[in-house]
Amino acid sequence: MARMLEVKDLSVSYGAIDALQDVNLSVDKGSIVAILGANGAGKSTLLRTISGVVKPRRGSIMLDGSTELRGMYPHKIAGMGVIQSPEGRLILQGLTTEENLLVGSYGLKSVNGQSKASRVQDNLDKVFSLFPILKERRKQQANTLSGGEQQMLAIGRALMASPSVLLLDEPSLGLAPLIIRDIFLIIQRLKEAGNTILIVEQNAFQTLKIADYAYVLELGRVSMEGPAEELIHNDALVEAYLGGKKA
Repeated sequence: MARMLEVKDLSVSYGAIDALQDVNLSVDKGSIVAILGANGAGKSTLLRTISGVVKPRRGSIMLDGSTELRGMYPHKIAGMGVIQSPEGRLILQGLTTEENLLVGSYGLKSVNGQSKASRVQDNLDKVFSLFPILKERRKQQANTLSGGEQQMLAIGRALMASPSVLLLDEPSLGLAPLIIRDIFLIIQRLKEAGNTILIVEQNAFQTLKIADYAYVLELGRVSMEGPAEELIHNDALVEAYLGGKKA
């Protein structure tokens, strides 16, 4: 399977504090790779570094085996197809649901004879197919949506950019259990549709159920890694260390 994203020896410091230390990971095309760990382990810092918001002290971030992302501005990285759905959703208040989605398509360009307008409409149709509730709420002010609907909107907005790699940062944060179940089912459907996903989550067990491979961060270092189907049976990892619960 082709490697879509590869991180080598990535280190990030905030002053004298080492947030990431020599992190190595890879994401194969069409797979879901999970980054697990406790609060403060460096999970969100890792995603923010990949997307260019945080600058690393050293290391390499390669896209599709040929493009070095380190040193690029965030909008350039987004233009390369590495799109992040951020922690906290960051819904744009004052805009409708549909307007929030259209913001996500800002960087699209005409490709292979298909105009930008046509691509935007195709992506909008796909998002509305994936999230029918967003179609129902398309003219509603986005800040009036429920927490679960706002999370769907954040993921949908990222999908509007036709990502080559989708970065999901804590998609289940603050949601009710039934909504969390729905979000994970949607992420599984995204993988089945061919999307490549790197997901940061504290909900260890639910994430391992849908992931292909997982890395565990501890104080900025990879302390464990392996196929998700193997890690999911490590009770000490899932229940004690990561705080997840089997369901």
